[in-house]
Parts: sequence; C-alpha cells; structure tokens
Amino acid sequence: MAKLICDIVTPAAKLYSDEAYMVVVPGVEGEMGYLHGHVPLVSALADGIVRIQREKEGGDKQRFALQGGYVEVTGDKVIILADRALPVSDIDAAAAREKLGELEAQLAALSEEEARKTPLSSDIAWCKLQIAAVE
Repeated sequence: MAKLICDIVTPAAKLYSDEAYMVVVPGVEGEMGYLHGHVPLVSALADGIVRIQREKEGGDKQRFALQGGYVEVTGDKVIILADRALPVSDIDAAAAREKLGELEAQLAALSEEEARKTPLSSDIAWCKLQIAAVE
C-alpha cells in the first residue's frame, strides 16, 4: 500500500518527518484523516492530538499534542505547521500541572484588561492540552 510523508513543523523545530499510512489531525470542525492520494487541501487546525499510523495494520502509532496551526495535504505528503507541538511520549504531566498552577496564579493577579493583553490564556490552554493528552 502506498504511503505518504508526514512532516510536523513548529516555529522552533521540525519535530517529525517520516512515512505514514494514515494521519489524523484535529480540525476546527472535527477530526480529519488522510491517506495517500487524498485530494490537495489546506485547512486550519484546532488544539488537540495528531495521530500518525505508520502501517495499515498494527505497527507504530505516534501521537503529538498540538496547539493551533494549519495542515497542507498534497496527495503524497501531509505538512502540519503548528504553533506548538510536542510528542505525547515527551510530556511530563507533573511538570505541566506545576506550570499550569503558576500560570493560573499569574492570571488571577491581573486585571481583566491586563489579562486580555497577555498570552497567559494560550499558555494555560497548552498546559491543559498536555495534561489531557497523557491522562
């Protein structure tokens, strides 16, 4: 069975580049899955989990926590451009919980107007996503 190439790229690094049988991404209107030969498209991504199935039956399955971004599909390649991404296997739930507590305390100390001007809400959502990904 033909495979496609999947790349996951963030502003900081290229996290993943390998062959895949199927890639499932969190779209803004629900999950979207891609196989080799899919029609070309570009779509916005929601926060969630990317699942990469390397073989048709069984085999390795990779999971990545992802925050925001876009996916481009060309038929033989899936390129995920994410604001943030991290392999689920690399997530430290205890560290994410600790960071979440710190961020929530910082946010609570701000006025409503100041809170709207900071990226704290996005950082809090990222911590919550990481925790949910490993639980």
